[in-house]
Amino acid sequence: MSIANAQLLKSNVLSDERSGLEFIYKMMSKAPVRVQKRPGVKDVALAAGVSVATVSRTFNSPDSVSEDVRAAVLKIARSLGYSPNPAAKALRMQRSNIVGAVFPTIAYGFYAQLVNGFQRRMNEGGYMTFQLTVDFDNSDIYDSVRRLVERGAEALMIVGLVEDRRLVEYLKANNVPVICTYSVLKDDTFPSIGIDNFAATAQIVEYLVQLGHREFAMLSGPSKGNDRQQSRIRSFTETLLKNGVEINDRIYEDPHGYSVDFALRAFRSIRESQPEVTAIVCNSDAYAMAVAMEARRMGLRIPEDISITGFDDQDFAAIMDPPITTISFPSVAMGTMAADALLGALVSEQPIISRQLESRLVVRGSTGLAPKL
Repeated sequence: MSIANAQLLKSNVLSDERSGLEFIYKMMSKAPVRVQKRPGVKDVALAAGVSVATVSRTFNSPDSVSEDVRAAVLKIARSLGYSPNPAAKALRMQRSNIVGAVFPTIAYGFYAQLVNGFQRRMNEGGYMTFQLTVDFDNSDIYDSVRRLVERGAEALMIVGLVEDRRLVEYLKANNVPVICTYSVLKDDTFPSIGIDNFAATAQIVEYLVQLGHREFAMLSGPSKGNDRQQSRIRSFTETLLKNGVEINDRIYEDPHGYSVDFALRAFRSIRESQPEVTAIVCNSDAYAMAVAMEARRMGLRIPEDISITGFDDQDFAAIMDPPITTISFPSVAMGTMAADALLGALVSEQPIISRQLESRLVVRGSTGLAPKL
């Protein structure tokens, strides 16, 4: 075959290939494509007999809509399979295998252990954990947690009571499984796994009263939006009053949370203005450690001159000099049990059941008989 004939044959083959491809593309463009329409805001509004703006406010700012209207819109939305966030709905249907852990801070060892137990078990179950720290106020966390869900979190572990009503409505409207931890909650908004903070604090106070102490002070973390500290403060006050002890404004509240500097300043203030105090109830082992170190620096004997208690039984509490009397409960196991509860809900749609864990008073060398003043 001549070179000219070979080139002509090659040209004809390429022409035929292009024609074939053009034919296929043309047929594909004419073929009907049936895509199931995803229900939108307008569909919900029409079915509920309200405006589009009302539907939008129901999901984005539920407090601005009356309870009756909100309930009606949410019911219609669920029946239609509507989700206010297309990405979140797609992830729920296709499974993102992502969960969220919402907790105050990674700067305090207890929370690190809790999340470690949770994340390890979720990883064993095939889920990745996104961590979100929100400080200690659970009354205004809607935006942060909503973004976590929008980025794919199918379920959430949240430390403490969820006091943000917008967030409660959002999570319930989107059927997001939630387990609250650290406290076992009387509130039935979401199931919880944790301890009774009121009872644990009462244990400490009753023990100190039995040792003869009558002059008390408490160092507390921030209480706004923080059910753990609220319960401990209430228990401290009520248990002392039950034993005939007046507290006289001796509750010192840390505005930031577990700051050693706060504990040092609070204890110095107590020694300057209320030197008669013989028992310091600290709502964290970090506070107790700082108070003990400052007391030693001041020349005070522990527990001969002053008794100090902590909370959480961190590793360092047992090796302090003297070791710290504290409340102990299983942080890692709490996270593991929270993960098991969510895995049951995600994998086999099991209901999440609340569970109260045992806390116990661990008596060590930082507490003793009240001194004779």
